[in-house]
Amino acid sequence: MEEEVIVNASASSLSDDPVHPALLASYIFVIFIAAATSLVYLWLIATIAVEHILHNVSNYFMASLCVSLIVMEILISWWSVILMSNSKHSSLKLAIATSSTYFGLFGYFSNSVVIAADRYMKISRPLQYLRLATPRRCTVLIGASWCLSLLIGLSVFLTAMLKLETDSQQFYSSFVQEEGFRIPMVVMSDLTIFPSMIAVTFLIAALVRIARQQRRKIRDEMMMLKHLQDRVQQTEQEDNDKNAPQLRPNHLSDKTTVYFIVHFSAFVVAWLPTSVALNIAILSDLTSADLNPFITASSIIAMFDTFYGTMFLAYAQPEHRQAARNNLKRVKRLVCDR
Repeated sequence: MEEEVIVNASASSLSDDPVHPALLASYIFVIFIAAATSLVYLWLIATIAVEHILHNVSNYFMASLCVSLIVMEILISWWSVILMSNSKHSSLKLAIATSSTYFGLFGYFSNSVVIAADRYMKISRPLQYLRLATPRRCTVLIGASWCLSLLIGLSVFLTAMLKLETDSQQFYSSFVQEEGFRIPMVVMSDLTIFPSMIAVTFLIAALVRIARQQRRKIRDEMMMLKHLQDRVQQTEQEDNDKNAPQLRPNHLSDKTTVYFIVHFSAFVVAWLPTSVALNIAILSDLTSADLNPFITASSIIAMFDTFYGTMFLAYAQPEHRQAARNNLKRVKRLVCDR
């Protein structure tokens, strides 16, 4: 009789519907991609730490963003394991996972906003930037963003502990639908995601305006250089004048600004539908069949941007590519010496 009770209790903690093999394979694939990209971001952090040419405030912010991405990828892997099991979990475990997700999400969003603001200040007010962007202020700003992220995560956890029974066993779908908990979740989400989206959108608009000004300036410089070269060719009649090296304006700053605009535009486009989908899923009474395609598609886009967006932003800059090559050479030398 006792064995029968134990069997029934364990059976009740499992879903009647097994995980679809394709869905199971997708969870495993997500875990693999998250682990691989985490190694890339660890490599990027190590490169920033080792290469003296990268020891500046902008790259310190980049390293903090990489840390937030590693945290995000660990959490995504954790959620993949939870969803892959397709069984009931303790409310305490789900509360820890949910609060950790808010901690990682806000760390990612706050660091993204800091990097966008850093780029804006760097190109719009370069003289003030040199005075304000000190390593000490950088450390304070990074610490403040992570402390605020921790506060958000703790708020979500305490809300769950006050509203739920920690010893209860339930599926995540029923966990997020608990009355008294889903509304604070949505409020907390909207207080973290949407303000970050708004701030990044305004910074994108400012960067676009500055990029247009830089493009006009480059066009004027090229016209001026062409005029000077024509004057030189008129005054000097040597045959080798035509083969003389041509002066070119520096396009590096303009290209880097374009990379930032592309990255943060993709950031807003990827995460805005996801945040809207989460709000609808938690607050509405729509069935999972109606919401699952939208949530799945928006989540895939958001994860792709999270995994690869910062990688693109970092390695699109020549100094990061050169530093990565230098680190690879060091590793090769270490391997060959052994």
